[in-house]
Amino acid sequence: MAIQHLDVVQGRHSRVVFSHGLAFFTGHVAPKTKTLREQSEALLKRYDELFEQFGLKKKNILYAMCYLKNADDEKEYTDVYYEWIDKDNPPAGLAVTARGNPNNATGEILIELHLIVATDPDAKIERYDVSNGSRMVKYNGLAFFTGHVYPRADTLGEQTKGVLNRYMELFEKFDLKKENVVAANGFVKNMDDIEQFKAPWNEFWGENPPAGVIVQCPPNQNTAFGPNLQIELELIVAYGDTEVKRYDVVPGMSRLVTAGGLGFFTGHSAKLGAYKTMDEQTRALYERYEELLAQFGIEKKNLVMSYAYLADMDLLPEFLAAPKIALDPDAPPAGVAMEGKPMGEGNLLEVQFVASMDGE
Repeated sequence: MAIQHLDVVQGRHSRVVFSHGLAFFTGHVAPKTKTLREQSEALLKRYDELFEQFGLKKKNILYAMCYLKNADDEKEYTDVYYEWIDKDNPPAGLAVTARGNPNNATGEILIELHLIVATDPDAKIERYDVSNGSRMVKYNGLAFFTGHVYPRADTLGEQTKGVLNRYMELFEKFDLKKENVVAANGFVKNMDDIEQFKAPWNEFWGENPPAGVIVQCPPNQNTAFGPNLQIELELIVAYGDTEVKRYDVVPGMSRLVTAGGLGFFTGHSAKLGAYKTMDEQTRALYERYEELLAQFGIEKKNLVMSYAYLADMDLLPEFLAAPKIALDPDAPPAGVAMEGKPMGEGNLLEVQFVASMDGE
């Protein structure tokens, strides 16, 4: 079946995109209520309505990406979420601090939730518990991991090394290969410490780095692990006979990784130092993406998902107003736009695309 872009509400920004047996939802919010618990309840009720509207089933949720105004309050959300999900078929997931639109007309946004769901009502999904509510979910050639942390060390560098070593243990346990990691998305507590992160990260991946993003979206500090979680890392890994191909954009830095008919880009930013304002960086970034889509033979209408991380969410109006030449206005991707400081001095924006490589 060809890729489908379906508006949730006609003419609005939110939609669901169907591609390669997966449904990618725009991040949804419910700001008309005041507390995180109330917003969580309303938001999940809204997803119930959307599942009915688009013929999807709760038991087929593969991944739940939750952005909270303050991840330290996560329990107010999870108390509701764990009652809502199919308890026999829980998804993998992640919850981090990331501010949403601060100027929302209907109220303060305390939570935004983005879901990836298998579209086949009878999908054969494998789910494996890892520990303490974390799991791996396998479907259609891709394995989605809950975000993992490593609290036994103090610094970002030590925790990065520790969480990567933990993933190696999980790869061995589940018969996966490091070279088949498609995307690695890391959410750090403080971007000022990022130099500590680089050495263990580069040493681990060597010549086969995945796509992904590294942004400042602090993990929950209000856990039994204590208030010093420096990084939470989630991985998407190809398994079985799924072929993985890697294409360098900038050797050693950014790339496109394809698997299962989907292409995952490294998060891209405008050339640092050349563009100062959010308007300038947004224009330049999407012009660069237009070049990359042409380079790799991807049609604009085949973009499935867009993850935009802004250094300062107060700049959201400037980001939204800037022309985005890489997008098809008649078939835009689903997406989220959240506050998450990217790497690089003066870098205001990082955007990661997921694309259908064949229009299916």
